[in-house]
Amino acid sequence: MFNKENRYITCGINENLDEELQRFIWISIDMQNVFYEDEMDYLQVFSFEKIEEDVLAIKQSQEKPSKMTVHYTKFKPEYEKILNKKIYVIDDGDHSTMLFAEEY
Repeated sequence: MFNKENRYITCGINENLDEELQRFIWISIDMQNVFYEDEMDYLQVFSFEKIEEDVLAIKQSQEKPSKMTVHYTKFKPEYEKILNKKIYVIDDGDHSTMLFAEEY
């Protein structure tokens, strides 16, 4: 699941999500896959919240089995447009796609 060779992003992600955060999301999925391979859900959900003036909380969750991990990074002004948005990363067995929830 979440094979590294067949990963795609939508136009919305390409145009509105900083490349650094795109890489961060893929790396986060890779790390979860190493630790919880048998427990990875096909749908990984990421949400973003500014918790301090210069700290961005990135919440990664899945439904089955229920898991949530919170990552922290330095907040940058360009992240303002993704606050309170959700990003889905969906694996269909052949490829993985990163998209904003409203693109689903």
